[in-house]
Amino acid sequence: MSTSALPPSLRIRSARLARALAVLLVVLVALLLTERFGAIGFAMLDEGLGSRATRRFGLQLAAAVPEGCYLMALWWVRAALVEFARGAFHTPIIAKALQRVGAMLGVGAAIALFVEPSLQRMLGSDPGYVIAYDIGSAVLCALGLSLSMLAHVLERAAAVQAELDEIF
Repeated sequence: MSTSALPPSLRIRSARLARALAVLLVVLVALLLTERFGAIGFAMLDEGLGSRATRRFGLQLAAAVPEGCYLMALWWVRAALVEFARGAFHTPIIAKALQRVGAMLGVGAAIALFVEPSLQRMLGSDPGYVIAYDIGSAVLCALGLSLSMLAHVLERAAAVQAELDEIF
């Protein structure tokens, strides 16, 4: 990967932010696991692996899937910042990060909107709706798709620039 003349201050700030995001990710994963599965784990220890506990575990797992996608998007942002801190050329890194982050946000939000209610219904909990009308999830889905599209445009612009650099 080629390097660019990233200013040292930008490389330092990228490294600091990448470390802060790594800490945030560890905290958020711990909170997600504790919140979604802590009480169920204790209930399973007390009650055993009965159908009620298994159903509750499935419901929490269905709710955790979109959240896991959002955490993965944050991971990809952190990975891009690490590359910037190393001095990597920014256009390919940004395009790859936008594509990955967009995909994770879009998939997570689509799961939250369309799949999670059906999974809840299959596991015996009727959420009362077929599509989870949630403005936040709808916006995240649209942003995810938009970021992925921007990544493709940025990749194409980089390719055109590379062609022009070869000509001139």
